[in-house]
Amino acid sequence: MHAYLIAGGTPDERKQKEQDVCTTWKTHPVDVFHLEPVGEKQSIGIAEVREFTQTLTLSPRISPVIVGIVDQTEILTHEAQNALLKTVEEPAPKARIILKTMNPSSLLPTIISRCQIIQLHSNICISKEDRDTCLDTICTVSDKKPGDICNMIDQVFTKKEQGIQFLQTFLAVAHENMHSSLERSQNPSDSRSVICDISNTIKAAIIAQKQLSAHVHFTLVLDAFFLRIACWTRAFS
Repeated sequence: MHAYLIAGGTPDERKQKEQDVCTTWKTHPVDVFHLEPVGEKQSIGIAEVREFTQTLTLSPRISPVIVGIVDQTEILTHEAQNALLKTVEEPAPKARIILKTMNPSSLLPTIISRCQIIQLHSNICISKEDRDTCLDTICTVSDKKPGDICNMIDQVFTKKEQGIQFLQTFLAVAHENMHSSLERSQNPSDSRSVICDISNTIKAAIIAQKQLSAHVHFTLVLDAFFLRIACWTRAFS
């Protein structure tokens, strides 16, 4: 995986995670490049992205890899995201990309689907009742046929707002499960398997959030989300 999405958390937490990842890659600061708005502009356009992606085709000076970091992906224009997509899909052999945002739903689903997601705690307070309801809903889709899953969605979610709230709660629960799995597992290989499953469900939830923000019909979005995560629900049992 050459592209990573650091989602959630505070700006300082995202910065710290970025530094941790660069340290893991043994990257020297001279080989790290940031994509930022020019001057007083409040957005990043296609011209800046093209210059940024061109930089990533260069050979690193000192480090094993050259790293491009987008600190605020939410301010990329739609055209800029499309320009970035090709590099996310097919980066240069020694290039790595880190995208950072509090709101992953601002990104194109095609970009999200090609990133390894690093979900940070978003300090969302959820009640035990909401957590239990979320887990019950997730576990309900396990072993169900696609038609039964879609019928369940129609009964449980009658409004778009319910879907939005569920996905927010789900991401908080998924984050908690990821950390608890790491803490309690005595078998590293088992832990990696569970974390991989949770990471896949997080990616699916972020894509669903993006689709809802793009005004795709909420029932279609939630049907697709639950059908997608049905094979990974064991991570929440």
